[in-house]
Amino acid sequence: NVSSRAAELLKKLESDTGTVFPLASGRSEAFKKASEMLASESQVDLAAMARVESLVFAFRETEAFGSGGYFGPRYTKSDGTPYPDFYTMPPNTYQFLKSRAATTANALHRARYHDFVWDKFRDAESGQAAIPAYTEIAMLQAGRGDGNAAFRSIRRACHLARHFRLPQLQYTARDAAVALIERMTTSSTAMYIPRVAEALMGLAATLTPEQHRRLIVVLEQVRASFAKTREYHLERGILKSLRQLHKLGGDEEGERQAWLAEGVSFENEGDYKRRLDGSGGGPEVAAHLYQLALTHFMNMGEAGKLNDLKKKLQEAHSKGPVNFQSFVETLRRSFGSGGTGSQGGSSGERT
Repeated sequence: NVSSRAAELLKKLESDTGTVFPLASGRSEAFKKASEMLASESQVDLAAMARVESLVFAFRETEAFGSGGYFGPRYTKSDGTPYPDFYTMPPNTYQFLKSRAATTANALHRARYHDFVWDKFRDAESGQAAIPAYTEIAMLQAGRGDGNAAFRSIRRACHLARHFRLPQLQYTARDAAVALIERMTTSSTAMYIPRVAEALMGLAATLTPEQHRRLIVVLEQVRASFAKTREYHLERGILKSLRQLHKLGGDEEGERQAWLAEGVSFENEGDYKRRLDGSGGGPEVAAHLYQLALTHFMNMGEAGKLNDLKKKLQEAHSKGPVNFQSFVETLRRSFGSGGTGSQGGSSGERT
C-alpha cells in the first residue's frame, strides 16, 4: 500500500549517503514524494516531517559564508518569491531538525541538518556538531569518486572550524583535509587537491611538524604530475598553497622558489599554447600567458627572466592579428586577472 511504499522510500533515504541520491535536489524530491504519499493516507504528522526534510535539501549551498547565507534559495519564482523560502517553513522546523540531527545515523543528514540549524538559527552547538559530520561524509564522497562534493564538504568543515576556534574541532577538520589530499593523490579526484589544499590553508597554523613536512612532499609530487600533464592552472593552485606552507615554516627560499615557479608555469603554458592551432591555442593565447608571466616576474624583481619573455611576447605579436593589443585585452578580461581560468567543479550542487 501507499504507506508501506512511503516507509520504504524513507528507509532508503535514511541509509543512503549519496550513492542512490547523489544530488541534494534529488534527495529533496524523494522526501517530497514520501511526504505526498503519507499525506494521501492522512498520516499528517509524518507527512509534515518529510516535507521539512524535503525543503531543507531543496536549499542550494552557496559561496556565501556569512551569517545565514550559506543555504540559499534554489531559484526565484516568476512572482519574485524565492524557493524554498526560509520564512515560510513550519514553526517547529528548528526543534525537528535539531532532533533529527542528533538521532540520525546518516552522516550526510547530520551534516545538512546541523549546518542548517546553525546557518539559519545560529545554534552554535549544531554548528560545531556539523564539523565531524562533514569530515565523515567527505571521505565517503571521495571514496565513490565525487571529488567536488568531497571538496565542498571539507571546505565547509574547515570554515566552521576556523569560525568556532575550538582546538579539537580545528584538529578534526585539519586531519580530515590532510587525509583527503593524500587519498585524492591516487584517484580520479586529484584535480580537486588544489582546492582542498586552499581550504586547509586557513588551518595551516595548526599543522603538526610531521603533517607540515609530509604535506609539502605530497603537494610537490602532485604539482609535478600536473606540470607533466600540462594542467598548468592546477599546478599554480598547488603552488599558492606551497608558498603559504613555506612561509609558515619560515623557509624564505622555499617560498621564493614556489613563487618563481608560478611565473615559470605561465611561461610554460604559453610555450605549449603557442604550438597549438585552433581553439584554446595559438599566438594570441600564448601572448596573454607570456604577459602574465612577465608581470609576475616584474613583481618579483626577477630581471633576469624578462628579456627572454619579451622576445617571446614580440614573436607572438608578430604572428597575431593586426588589432593584437585589443585582442589581448579581451583575453585578459575573459581569463580574469589571474589568467588561470576555472578549476572545474568549484560550484554547483552537492549532496
